[in-house]
Amino acid sequence: MCRLIVPCLLSLSLVASPANSAKAPAKGAMAPRTKSLLDGVEIYGIDAPHSEIGFSVVWMGISRVRGSFQDFNGAIAFDKADPTRSVVMVVIQSKSINTGFDRRDQDLRSANFFDIEKYPTITFTSREIVRSDDGYLARGPLTMHGVTKEIEIPLTFNGQVSDSRGDHRIGFEGHLTLSRKDYGIIGPENLNAVLEKGIIIGEKVDIPLAVEGWRAVAKDSMDDAVADSLYRVVLSRGVGAAGKQFRELRARTVDSLMTVNEGVINAVGYQLMEKGNAAEALEIFRLEAESWPERVFGYVGMGQAYASLGNRDLAISTLQKAIAIKPDAPRAQVLLKRLRA
Repeated sequence: MCRLIVPCLLSLSLVASPANSAKAPAKGAMAPRTKSLLDGVEIYGIDAPHSEIGFSVVWMGISRVRGSFQDFNGAIAFDKADPTRSVVMVVIQSKSINTGFDRRDQDLRSANFFDIEKYPTITFTSREIVRSDDGYLARGPLTMHGVTKEIEIPLTFNGQVSDSRGDHRIGFEGHLTLSRKDYGIIGPENLNAVLEKGIIIGEKVDIPLAVEGWRAVAKDSMDDAVADSLYRVVLSRGVGAAGKQFRELRARTVDSLMTVNEGVINAVGYQLMEKGNAAEALEIFRLEAESWPERVFGYVGMGQAYASLGNRDLAISTLQKAIAIKPDAPRAQVLLKRLRA
């Protein structure tokens, strides 16, 4: 029985005992914080369930077809002191287009229109953000259907709030109009015929946007019991001891029996970052990248930790490594652009 239970819990003593949880951190375990390259910058993930990327296009000159993209993610590096120094990236999955009519959606996903097999994503990354009379303008490249063009998105900043859990949220709204034909989204000839009141499918596409960013704030304990236990081990015995034990256990345990998986380690890394323990977070993210070298998340965390520790060169090179693995990794892209700016 012990052989089964032990791996399932990270098992050895990675789950801190009450005595260890009460101990003060080992001397030198928490390094003093140095001057961060990200002071005043908050990194938000885009909260898709509370955001919307919609569209509407005129149909036969007498009505409109409306829809939205259901699957997207992104990141915002928000500069509280000067929002024009912020950076945003959004990655949309083309196959998630939804107009509420399955046959039409299948046609839109086909080579007739978005050709999702060949062009699975739509991306926008801000090159600059400038103030306007009634808000901000986000300028940068939009890549869709294999075509990249510079666009300008008018944005209204709706402010920042803390939710019921104390986490931070930030909101923007915007609207722009694009020509589908500029991006090679043409459709069959019969749907481009001109009728009495205009082309069957209008060329101009209106795109309303509502973007909410979410950022977890570190608390005294973590929601996930395994992550919380690992976090307390790091606090009580140091990141080196926790990392050593994880490596030893993983070397002789099947991954499926390890509850301390990549998500747990990544969450603990960001918990340490939020608590101001960037040096310890760096070691946790190194452990993640070492254990899952083909995935992007450990390198992104390392890049943010290096930036928080004031090491621009290592932050940039590590984020470049992340982007080499996954070019459309939003957090890596916004961090890199911010550091280069």
